Amino acid sequence: MLYWAAMFLVIALVAAVFGFGGIAASAAGIS
Repeated sequence: MLYWAAMFLVIALVAAVFGFGGIAASAAGIS
């Protein structure tokens, strides 16, 4: 159970980083 929770946390963090990077890139492209 702890293993799956840790894996989900890592995946969520990676997704958040990529999502924020995409938003920052699009914002930089607009401005």
